[in-house]
Amino acid sequence: MPAKSRKRVHLLTATCPLCHEQGGLKKIIFGMPNSDFDFEKYIVGGCCVTDDDPEIGCVKCGWKGLRLELLMNNSNQD
Repeated sequence: MPAKSRKRVHLLTATCPLCHEQGGLKKIIFGMPNSDFDFEKYIVGGCCVTDDDPEIGCVKCGWKGLRLELLMNNSNQD
Protein backbone atom coordinates (compact mmCIF):
# COMPACT_ATOMS: atom_id res chain seq x y z
CA MET A 1 0.00 0.00 0.00
CA PRO A 2 1.55 3.37 -0.99
CA ALA A 3 2.25 5.89 1.73
CA LYS A 4 0.09 8.99 1.80
CA SER A 5 1.96 12.05 0.63
CA ARG A 6 1.47 15.06 2.82
CA LYS A 7 1.37 18.46 1.23
CA ARG A 8 3.91 20.68 2.96
CA VAL A 9 3.81 24.46 2.84
CA HIS A 10 7.20 26.05 2.20
CA LEU A 11 7.56 29.12 4.37
CA LEU A 12 9.59 31.05 1.79
CA THR A 13 6.75 30.98 -0.74
CA ALA A 14 3.72 30.86 1.58
CA THR A 15 1.51 33.87 2.12
CA CYS A 16 0.83 35.18 5.62
CA PRO A 17 -2.87 34.74 6.48
CA LEU A 18 -2.99 38.17 8.16
CA CYS A 19 -0.94 40.61 6.03
CA HIS A 20 -0.93 38.48 2.83
CA GLU A 21 2.80 39.14 2.28
CA GLN A 22 5.25 36.51 1.04
CA GLY A 23 8.71 35.94 2.49
CA GLY A 24 8.05 36.94 6.09
CA LEU A 25 7.12 33.56 7.57
CA LYS A 26 9.61 31.76 9.79
CA LYS A 27 9.65 28.76 12.11
CA ILE A 28 9.41 29.60 15.82
CA ILE A 29 12.06 27.99 18.02
CA PHE A 30 11.48 27.80 21.78
CA GLY A 31 14.21 27.87 24.42
CA MET A 32 17.14 30.11 25.20
CA PRO A 33 19.06 30.95 22.00
CA ASN A 34 22.82 30.45 22.12
CA SER A 35 25.47 32.60 20.46
CA ASP A 36 25.18 30.85 17.07
CA PHE A 37 21.36 31.07 16.84
CA ASP A 38 20.27 32.09 13.32
CA PHE A 39 17.97 35.07 13.96
CA GLU A 40 17.53 35.57 10.19
CA LYS A 41 16.10 32.07 9.75
CA TYR A 42 14.04 31.60 12.95
CA ILE A 43 11.85 33.50 15.41
CA VAL A 44 12.62 33.14 19.12
CA GLY A 45 9.49 31.84 20.85
CA GLY A 46 10.58 32.24 24.46
CA CYS A 47 11.57 29.86 27.23
CA CYS A 48 8.17 28.59 28.37
CA VAL A 49 6.75 25.79 26.23
CA THR A 50 3.05 24.88 26.34
CA ASP A 51 0.79 22.53 24.37
CA ASP A 52 -0.71 25.33 22.29
CA ASP A 53 2.37 27.28 21.19
CA PRO A 54 2.48 28.62 17.63
CA GLU A 55 4.81 26.87 15.15
CA ILE A 56 5.39 29.72 12.72
CA GLY A 57 5.21 33.49 12.66
CA CYS A 58 5.35 36.45 10.30
CA VAL A 59 8.15 38.97 10.88
CA LYS A 60 6.31 41.56 8.78
CA CYS A 61 3.05 41.79 10.78
CA GLY A 62 3.60 39.73 13.95
CA TRP A 63 1.05 36.98 13.15
CA LYS A 64 1.73 33.65 14.88
CA GLY A 65 -0.01 30.37 14.26
CA LEU A 66 0.14 26.79 13.04
CA ARG A 67 1.49 25.42 9.76
CA LEU A 68 -1.93 23.84 9.17
CA GLU A 69 -3.46 27.32 8.99
CA LEU A 70 -1.07 28.16 6.16
CA LEU A 71 -1.98 25.00 4.28
CA MET A 72 -5.66 25.89 4.47
CA ASN A 73 -5.05 29.57 3.60
CA ASN A 74 -2.75 28.88 0.65
CA SER A 75 -4.93 26.09 -0.80
CA ASN A 76 -7.90 28.49 -0.85
CA GLN A 77 -5.92 30.81 -3.15
CA ASP A 78 -5.36 28.16 -5.85
